[in-house]
Amino acid sequence: MKGRIITLGNFDGVHLGHKALFDKTLEISARYSLPSLAITYHPNPAVVLGKKINFSYLQSLEDRKEFILQTGIEQVEILPFTKELSEMEAEDFLEDILINTYQSKHIIIGYNHCFGKNRRGNFQLLEELSGKYNYKVYEVDPVFSGDEKISSSVIRKYLAEGNLEKANACLGRNFSILGEVEHGRKMGRELGSPTANLSIPTNQVIPSHGVYATITNGKFSVTNIGHKPTFDDVTVSIETHILDWNGDLYDTNIRIEFIKKLRNITKFLNQGELRDQIQKDIEEARKTLAKLPISQ
Repeated sequence: MKGRIITLGNFDGVHLGHKALFDKTLEISARYSLPSLAITYHPNPAVVLGKKINFSYLQSLEDRKEFILQTGIEQVEILPFTKELSEMEAEDFLEDILINTYQSKHIIIGYNHCFGKNRRGNFQLLEELSGKYNYKVYEVDPVFSGDEKISSSVIRKYLAEGNLEKANACLGRNFSILGEVEHGRKMGRELGSPTANLSIPTNQVIPSHGVYATITNGKFSVTNIGHKPTFDDVTVSIETHILDWNGDLYDTNIRIEFIKKLRNITKFLNQGELRDQIQKDIEEARKTLAKLPISQ
């Protein structure tokens, strides 16, 4: 093989900052007629090194891989991150993994990406060793949304605040969760608005508790995240009501895209008050979603 054009990083969320890396990788790939490859680490290094407890991902590993491939990158490799890998000298990581294993001819990294023991593998070190191993290296600048430097951490912050507008602006798409529909208590049906209960994926970031205007499997919907105080139910769930649709989704996978938070979770005096509020939520969701440039 003549070699590959390689970019590497965590790529959790596949946001616009990551897309800049992929765009540069594809540009170099087209220029030199060499295949493109994205190397992503999993689990997150901060988890393996004990720096973050109860860490949650913006998307599943399967979703991450699929979203990277959708950018046009030809191949995605999952590099298992271990303590042993973290102790590997940067020069050894470069030679053993990037050069010998993946035949790197061009390496594209983000402005803050480092690898190897003590994070010594940075742009400067890659430049210094480029002549020895006959490759070229490129550093991609940060991408901003307004005045905010886009990062996975910033997106997590916005989701925790329920600020889907800013989170989605950083992602360059709608934040979404993919999961399997499971049987619930069917309280939505009793209230005149049947819902699909999403099995919450393990270690998945979810937006703050509340009611959201959403799109489920391409259809307008309204989604509740959290507990049900009106019923004294403290179980956290994700339930979505698909507007103007009837059908059985049990044991199938659905994707919920989050557009806008409509309100916080509220305890109502009785089911009648809750039923009335649900209808208001549905109408508010219709108004919000009708402004989107998609067809139903």
